[in-house]
Amino acid sequence: MSRIVAGRFENPLAADAALADLQRAGFRNGEYESFYVTPPGQHGAHPIGGDSHSDAGARTAGLGAVAGAVLGALAGAIVAAVATGGEQIIPVLLAAGLCAYVGSFMGTVLKLRRAHATEHTPEHPVEIPAGRMIAVNVDRPEMEPRAVDVLRRHGAIDLGRAEGTWRDGSWRDFDPRHPLHA
Repeated sequence: MSRIVAGRFENPLAADAALADLQRAGFRNGEYESFYVTPPGQHGAHPIGGDSHSDAGARTAGLGAVAGAVLGALAGAIVAAVATGGEQIIPVLLAAGLCAYVGSFMGTVLKLRRAHATEHTPEHPVEIPAGRMIAVNVDRPEMEPRAVDVLRRHGAIDLGRAEGTWRDGSWRDFDPRHPLHA
């Protein structure tokens, strides 16, 4: 396993400047690379797309959908029954069905939220945001502080360390679903 220092950049010009500075700091070609990290949920880790089977911020969305559907159906049925005088069943059923549909949508949306970093698990990762990433292999002695200095000086965000497989100038087992260690 190789020791790796990596940082994300929001500004592509700053990333380009960091790459040039890495070479001036004594890093050889093949000891650093630049790549783009796609937005969370778009890494294609599953056959049908996405990164995981579910999301930490959506854990209670199913409960919200059920509650919204039940409340919507009741409200729709009551309003339609009052409006028709309770004599016609078809408008009551249609209103209950339509309001259950709208209620389930509203209940789902109201229960969705952003995941917190403390909720990080393999199935519900809290991922790094999208952006250009620069990774540097720091296996040679005294290279880690140089890499950290160069990346920090050029405005790297989410700067961190990791261990991984570095082969042919590339971090082969990089997984954007796992945050870097500070």
